[in-house]
Amino acid sequence: MNTAAIVIDDLSKIYKRGKVKHGDIRSSLSSRWSAMGVEQEEFYALKDIHLTIQQGDLVGIVGPNGAGKSTLLKLLSRITFPSQGRITIHGTLSSMLEVGTGFHPELTGRENIYLNGTIIGMGRDEVKHKLDSIVSFSGLEDFLDTPVKHYSSGMYVRLAFSVASHLEPDILLIDEVLAVGDQEFRKKCMEKLLDVSGQGRTIIMVSHQMANLKQLCTQGIYLAGGKLLKSGPIDDVIQHYIDAVDMAGQLSIAERKDRKGSGKVKVNSIVVLDAFDQTIPVISAGQKVVFRLELLSSESISRDVEIKIELFDSYGHLWCLCKNSISGRPLDVIREKTIIDCVFPKFPLNQGTFHINATIFVQNQVADEIINALTIAVDQGMFYETGKLPPSNKGFLSVYHWQLKTE
Repeated sequence: MNTAAIVIDDLSKIYKRGKVKHGDIRSSLSSRWSAMGVEQEEFYALKDIHLTIQQGDLVGIVGPNGAGKSTLLKLLSRITFPSQGRITIHGTLSSMLEVGTGFHPELTGRENIYLNGTIIGMGRDEVKHKLDSIVSFSGLEDFLDTPVKHYSSGMYVRLAFSVASHLEPDILLIDEVLAVGDQEFRKKCMEKLLDVSGQGRTIIMVSHQMANLKQLCTQGIYLAGGKLLKSGPIDDVIQHYIDAVDMAGQLSIAERKDRKGSGKVKVNSIVVLDAFDQTIPVISAGQKVVFRLELLSSESISRDVEIKIELFDSYGHLWCLCKNSISGRPLDVIREKTIIDCVFPKFPLNQGTFHINATIFVQNQVADEIINALTIAVDQGMFYETGKLPPSNKGFLSVYHWQLKTE
């Protein structure tokens, strides 16, 4: 008979956000110096969650931005506490919520291993015993005695995950840590987690990468708007989420509220056009395609604007990344309304459904980020002169190949 690792009963978490009251000059000035001018508005980050997770379950949590996924992990790890309800945990619990928290830039990699290991719950003798394994996993043997302030972001992540992955709790919480680092290291991290899961530990993992969740997890949880919408086998939960994403894609981008960033520049719309500037409901593989973005800004921005478009399949595999900084097309001026085109002279993706993420950076800071901003359908086309494409389950990317060379 299965034993419960975590029991969540009637769980809610309420936060307060302030709205500055509009009134006379005295009230406006007062609101800058005290909370008297702030109207407190309550909202539920999580509401009425009932859930039981069994020992040894491998659970993936899915949902849009602002769904309450990270809040749930923070409540489980006791970083914050419920507004109502109860969480009962059986066994030891550790978390990898923000990899590298507690690293000191002036200390060396070796010193930070001991420091971070202690912070996340390992004793000094345990860290010493595991030191060689941690260093080997990170691949940073040559930089172990270098201050981490000289590390690249990738090296930083490698070392941080290596320390955290050597914890041996009964329950492990993971929040998007596989979204960072290079591809080779992410593969190594996944293999490590698969090894941990094979030891009978309970793993609860948040990720927007559906492929990672399908590979690692057996159970799923779907959160949206702070509510538990579905739980059960991971394949069923992911499909339920994908169906909801497809429905959300029908909402105009201008109306979307689940966006991140400073708001200095916002994506107001994305339209898909053909070579004749006509909107197209379905893309034919191989045709010329233009993604036309309308950007809005409250002020003129004169430099350091970067636009990123990512194309994912329904399981979270990234198939294409477009950035003006990579292509050498700088965008130095953004006015109140700016139109920019992302052009594919010959669209390279095979038949299927794809989701577009759009992100705007201003001076390396996120100004606007919309996950699943647009859903596109790709149909059979003329990428090759034969009019044929390989089956979509054999690969989505079309490339030129087979060139005959005569001697």
